[in-house]
Amino acid sequence: PGMTKAGIKTLWIAMSLLVFSSLLYLGTAIGSPLVDDDIDAAHALVAREMLQRHDYVVMYMDGIRYLIRPPMHFWMVAASYAMLGESEFATRLPLALSMIGLVLLTFAFGHRFLSERAGLYGALAVATSVGMFIFTRDMIPEAIYALEFTAIFYLFLRSWTGSLDPRAGYWGAAAVCALAMLTRGLIGLLFPAGAIFVFITLNRSWRRWRELHLLSSFAIFFAIAAPWHILAGLRAPGFYWAYFVNENINRALGTRLPHDYSAVPLWLWWLEHFIWLFPWSLFAPLVFREFPSPRTWGKNMDPSAQARLFLFVWAGVILLFFSIESGSRMEYYSFGAWPALALLLGLGIASAEQTSDGRSLRLIGRAMAGLGALFAGVAGYFLWVYSHILVPGGISAHLKTHSVDFYQSSMAHILDLTPEAVADLGGPVIIAAGSFFAAFLAAWILRERRHQVAATVILALGMAGFFFAAYDANNAFTSSLSSRSLALEINKSLRPGDQIALYGDIRVAPSIAFYSHQRVLLYNATGSNLEFGSHYPDAPKTFFTDQDFLPLWEGQKRVFLVVPAEKNAEVLKRLPENSTWILAAAAGKTVYVNHPPGT
Repeated sequence: PGMTKAGIKTLWIAMSLLVFSSLLYLGTAIGSPLVDDDIDAAHALVAREMLQRHDYVVMYMDGIRYLIRPPMHFWMVAASYAMLGESEFATRLPLALSMIGLVLLTFAFGHRFLSERAGLYGALAVATSVGMFIFTRDMIPEAIYALEFTAIFYLFLRSWTGSLDPRAGYWGAAAVCALAMLTRGLIGLLFPAGAIFVFITLNRSWRRWRELHLLSSFAIFFAIAAPWHILAGLRAPGFYWAYFVNENINRALGTRLPHDYSAVPLWLWWLEHFIWLFPWSLFAPLVFREFPSPRTWGKNMDPSAQARLFLFVWAGVILLFFSIESGSRMEYYSFGAWPALALLLGLGIASAEQTSDGRSLRLIGRAMAGLGALFAGVAGYFLWVYSHILVPGGISAHLKTHSVDFYQSSMAHILDLTPEAVADLGGPVIIAAGSFFAAFLAAWILRERRHQVAATVILALGMAGFFFAAYDANNAFTSSLSSRSLALEINKSLRPGDQIALYGDIRVAPSIAFYSHQRVLLYNATGSNLEFGSHYPDAPKTFFTDQDFLPLWEGQKRVFLVVPAEKNAEVLKRLPENSTWILAAAAGKTVYVNHPPGT
């Protein structure tokens, strides 16, 4: 009652975005197992142990202090486990909810400062960009701090442009900035402060510095961010070196130990953004039109112009930082800039739609229709060829596996795929190609007929079809990247007193520890993130060499040893032949046991 037609329309759009993003991200948070690497199953172990120990200050992995990550994401997953129990869905719930919140806040940001249509398109771009979907499959905090960055900048701009009380806006931004530091470490402070500093400088508005309430804002930031850092330093001597120096500064310089990471080449990193923001990146030429002329900076810019300048600064600060910093540059490190880029893309599309001729949009629409047809044709031909020569065995048998050290880049597992493995995913590939073709073709036809909003919305719906196909393919693919089936096989034989060991670092198979609910031993591990924590006096014996593992293996207690396929020959040379049996093999790993299975 009392709502205007415009208000009802805005509410309807917001509710539609809520339902759409919930279906996408909650609907795809179920099913697929946790993956064997140091950012998924390994992080889930930290959240579980946090809950078990009731210790929310010092984090542990496999019983050893884990001092290189901030706590926010682990707190959220631990809370999810407390409410829902331990499961893949509970592990991914915080990221799914963060993405839903990010979609809605992006709409609110665009609606407030740009236009309702730009806000809608920006929100759809956030919901359906390829990178946003890919990098919310694992337990990494990117979606959480992207939401926090968006909230910081939304609150700041509202107060800066006069639509919100300065204390509410600036103090709220300071509080959320503290949460961002608890989520992503130093860049949770560096990027928001840097973007605001650059914006005010370009806007020539430092005369307004008093209204920022810098002292009280810093006090709020410190009151929220400092307690965990202080307590962690008191509870774990050496924390400040491990967390601030080694993990943040040394990593940026490429000198962090252990060196279990890589830096994506700069040219490739920039090129990949076309994929991460696909299909909306196809509209990138429209974005440059929205850049405010430098001659207008600081000269009574209206809120919309200031917001446009701020979006370019927001994205530019993050992209420039990782272009300069070359010690560690992963594919998803610029995630915090993607909401700004999505809003700029949404604004570019909305502005082009409202021009008299819409020629540029029709040209892009034709190119997209051609791209969709090309993709469908290539996918169809590929599946037809390989359906005739496919060797039986399923996707696991057709993957090309590599050593654990090979997977230092987040997208390295894509290189496991062979043509035969892709052909195993025939159903999802057909659905994905069909979704692309149908959506791109329909969007082009609607553009030609000047049904602009429908064309953009149908593109998002087509991407939803692609995501569900990708979700189906991901479930099949990750089943070969997770040791869940091996852990369940071990659980059938596990008795009190039995021990489980991994040959190598925890990264070999952390899902064994997660699904077996057992602490694992590490045999012949090198370059482990747990090594620093293992030197504390109360750390359990975890690292084993031949000297102390062989007596354990030849003892009376049963020991299960999980070995990557490429290390089988090496292990069989180390272990006594007369006390080594195979229990199971799957996902590129073999489980050996030191007593005959079944005894």
